[in-house]
Amino acid sequence: MRLVPLLVASVVAIGLTAAASAPQAATLAPLKGIEANQSLATTVGYRRYCWRWRHICADRWGWGGPRFRRCMWRHGC
Repeated sequence: MRLVPLLVASVVAIGLTAAASAPQAATLAPLKGIEANQSLATTVGYRRYCWRWRHICADRWGWGGPRFRRCMWRHGC
């Protein structure tokens, strides 16, 4: 029966240690050169070779399955 209080004390100690080391929320500073109505996201052009790999991967693995998506991902599309 002496094991139960020791186990409870160790769980509480680990929990307090984990709670004390939790990072504090950081405040975000405004970015320089970005207006309030501008977006940080930029448009990405469709890669010219992706149409070719879309057809190759679809012929190999079928359209839209997991192997098709993996094939497209492996070729950067």
